[in-house]
Amino acid sequence: MKNRILILMLSVATLYACSSDSLITDEADLTEQTLELQRSSIEKAVTRPFKINAEGDFNLFPGDGVTCPAVVLNALGEGTATHLGLSTMLEEWCFNGEGNDLGTRTLTLTAANGDVLHGTHSYILWTSPTSFEEVLVFDGGTGRFENATGEFNESVVVIFDTEFGGTFTLSGKGTLTY
Repeated sequence: MKNRILILMLSVATLYACSSDSLITDEADLTEQTLELQRSSIEKAVTRPFKINAEGDFNLFPGDGVTCPAVVLNALGEGTATHLGLSTMLEEWCFNGEGNDLGTRTLTLTAANGDVLHGTHSYILWTSPTSFEEVLVFDGGTGRFENATGEFNESVVVIFDTEFGGTFTLSGKGTLTY
């Protein structure tokens, strides 16, 4: 009889030790460790010079009137950028047709190893009918660029091959913190 009571007590103790409270505590500990790693990588971030040279093709499309009222631009190119190596770029722009308002513009740079760097455009100044200067702001990405920040100025020259598309070349420099 004593053995049965002992086995029953050990079974109850084992079940109690495996309760959901310990799982919740383990999950909370894991979450805290993840946050600590993220804080650590942000604290270790270093600001570095950034340069880019790229070229590619662009196309203009009429907007749908809802998500993009006026004009959509898609630009796809490749080139070299510091900290990315040989890379590809995708720019998507939804112009709303209202004066100097840039609308929604995004830039995605993909490094040779697959890491991605995201950016947005904050300023544009047309210096001629086929060239402009602009400021881009980095706002994260994937891989080593997960919490990246920074900014760069670029000069862009466009050549229209057709009424709705053509080629571009760009060069820029600034800073990148990651």
